[in-house]
Amino acid sequence: MILVSIILIAVFSIILKTNSKAMESQSIDDLKEIISMSLIDLVKATAYTNGSDMKKLQYTSLFVVTLDKNGTILSQIQNNVSIDDESLNNAIKTAFHDKYNVGTIKQMQLRYLKQVTDSYEKIAFIDITREHETLESLLIILIGTGTTALLAFLIISIFLSSWALRPVEIAWLQQKQFIADASHELKTPLTVLLANMDILEENKNDTIKNQIKWINSSRQEAMQMKTLLEEMLFLAKTDKNKREITFAKINVSDILISQILSLEVIAFEKNVDINYENVQEDLYINADEKQIQSLFSILLENACKYSNANTVITVTLKKEQDKIKLDINNFGPIIPKTELTQIFERFYRVEKSRNKEHGGYGLGLSIAKKITDNHNMKIWAESSEQKGTSFKIIMSGTNQS
Repeated sequence: MILVSIILIAVFSIILKTNSKAMESQSIDDLKEIISMSLIDLVKATAYTNGSDMKKLQYTSLFVVTLDKNGTILSQIQNNVSIDDESLNNAIKTAFHDKYNVGTIKQMQLRYLKQVTDSYEKIAFIDITREHETLESLLIILIGTGTTALLAFLIISIFLSSWALRPVEIAWLQQKQFIADASHELKTPLTVLLANMDILEENKNDTIKNQIKWINSSRQEAMQMKTLLEEMLFLAKTDKNKREITFAKINVSDILISQILSLEVIAFEKNVDINYENVQEDLYINADEKQIQSLFSILLENACKYSNANTVITVTLKKEQDKIKLDINNFGPIIPKTELTQIFERFYRVEKSRNKEHGGYGLGLSIAKKITDNHNMKIWAESSEQKGTSFKIIMSGTNQS
């Protein structure tokens, strides 16, 4: 705002100065024309006749005096002058004694031009009141325009600044929330570990066999902490673009089927079937193989975790033109439409459906979103009572050769 104010002041000053110089130049030109006239021509020019070549002088306040070398007035002509004799004489004396031929008497708002000869000195005066009034009006207009422009710019700059800083604010809030959530998630297993150690210490003379459940509980909590830290590290490296991504042509069909087979035991324990008959063979993409494995594993584990018993998870992979489309569908708790975009946020859990009884930390889908972003893929979710919940991905395919 300071910079814009300086620029506006500079521009308006130039405009004001230019107009002032232009009006001053015009009045001096008029004085030159007036002083070059003979007394007879000047009388004719100021007369109220329509045929006058200097018709503008009829409405101009001016007077012309002729003085001898001693300053005695020899003759004078006045037109539209309303000035007392004392002020008139003071103006004449001021101009007569001035060493410059052109000057301005500011207190009387007069401009004069002298013509000096060997025998006399001729001085033409012209009123510049209208010139000052015009400049004052222009100054008021410029101040009003500048003030309005600055207010408009202030409003626009506040809006644009808010708009530009919004992503930074969101990122900062997300980072704070991420730290708070991570601290909360780490606090629980640490509390359990400390409690288990206290129990073991109280029973230090007992055998390991009798205390094995506390050891197993500690191991489980430690493994969960390890998983959480690995997921957080993945996201942190991805945020800073420090995670190396190795692109290569991979058989996405084989990777998907491999991940499905590895999860069949988990699905069996939950009494859930995985149908992958609609997985088209030998489809290829350019991607980081490890990240694609993690992506499929997250989505398949997510489907198993939130599937109702005695339901079927349907996996579809097919190629349409140059795009490969993946659809993993399961029937379980429905995700509300208002939360379908939020499920990819870190530590976000849909109430009722993604609670503690399912385990995990709410980072899986966030990692899945990061992986798809890294590979310029599109991922989204759809959920309804009739069709169940589907996670869909569109990726760019490549030829087998």
